[in-house]
Amino acid sequence: MLKLLVISLMLFQVSTKVLAIESLDGFLVSAYDDRFKVVSPEKFKPVMEVVVENKTLVRLIGKLVVNKQVSGNYISVDPEKYQKTNVKLKKGDVLHFIPMSPAFQEVELIVGNKIYEIPPRK
Repeated sequence: MLKLLVISLMLFQVSTKVLAIESLDGFLVSAYDDRFKVVSPEKFKPVMEVVVENKTLVRLIGKLVVNKQVSGNYISVDPEKYQKTNVKLKKGDVLHFIPMSPAFQEVELIVGNKIYEIPPRK
């Protein structure tokens, strides 16, 4: 009986993490050694939360840029950690995350695009 209870609690914990990712109110940007994975929100909001997760073995330094202008949001994330920040947007604004160290191509954060990778997998 105790084993059944433990297994049930473990499954509940896993399912709540999955639901949390699917119902994000902002962007989850995960940095890997060879790509970036983005989980985007379904709907636009004037203040978007951006969570940058570092899955590499080195510190990740980058900046958030709105319409090609630095919004003042520089981000530094240690390996296996994450950092949250909020960005104010207007309809039609274009938001990018630009990794500076280690250098990588800029990542456009697109609302309503669900889950995508940069560069796309072939």
